[in-house]
Order: sequence, then C-alpha cells, then structure tokens
Amino acid sequence: MAMSETDIQKGWIYRTSHQQERLVLGWDRDGRVVYTSKGRNADAPFQNCHVRITAQKFAQRAIGRLRHVEDLQPYLIANKATTVVVR
Repeated sequence: MAMSETDIQKGWIYRTSHQQERLVLGWDRDGRVVYTSKGRNADAPFQNCHVRITAQKFAQRAIGRLRHVEDLQPYLIANKATTVVVR
C-alpha cells in the first residue's frame, strides 16, 4: 500500500514493498526527495550514495516508516549529498 507524499519526512527510515530500507536526507532545489538506501555493507549502513526521486515515486514505493534518525550530518557527508536543502 502506497503512502501519501505529505507523509514523507526528513530523517525517517522507510521500508519499500521489496523490503529495502531508505533514509530520507531531505529535498533538493527542484523539490525531489533525496534519500540513501541501506546498502550491503553492514558496517556502514546508509552510507553508500544518494538518490534523487520525485515525491510521488517515493510515496508509491514506500509502505511504512521504521524509525527516526536524529543526526543526519554524518549521512549527508558520507553520501556527498550536497544538493540537500532545508525544508
């Protein structure tokens, strides 16, 4: 079941219908959601790269929230997510 675009919030880890986990880092200047996936490296989860996607597509793929991450700064740096803006 897809979620609403208004339910997407920065700092939350979402699960997709394919059992993947995605951490929302924020939004870019064009309004697209910037996220990182958990990846396969168990020692450095959510530190592989960042992806930009429309809020509509993200909402279609996400099925629910798992947990909140308080400090996103280490993830922004590790993923070279310089396009993220405060919203």
